[in-house]
Amino acid sequence: MARAAGRYERTALAGETVSAFIPDPLPPTSPRLSLGAETNELLRSAEQKLGRLDLAGEMVPSIEWFVYAFVRKEAVVSSQIEGTQATLVDLLAFEASADDRASSDPTDDVREVCNYV
Repeated sequence: MARAAGRYERTALAGETVSAFIPDPLPPTSPRLSLGAETNELLRSAEQKLGRLDLAGEMVPSIEWFVYAFVRKEAVVSSQIEGTQATLVDLLAFEASADDRASSDPTDDVREVCNYV
């Protein structure tokens, strides 16, 4: 038996007919979702990892600090894919000197990482 995942609804708006897919609620009930042993094991592992992530989130002193650091690390890694040589330390040093109003002339690589941020 094929499972329908939802339905399409058509409506007219401003003289145009549009279609929207309306998904069925989860989990499916007809027929009921049946998970095999391998899928159940993967689900159990994912739930354990989510629990560890939740615990790690509670240990972060400030979500703003975490996001600040993560965004900068991601910017450094993304820009390095394109060949920049700037490091996270270079970026943080530049940002610290800019906050102190000290004169600092960033390298092109640091400027590129700043663009990613």
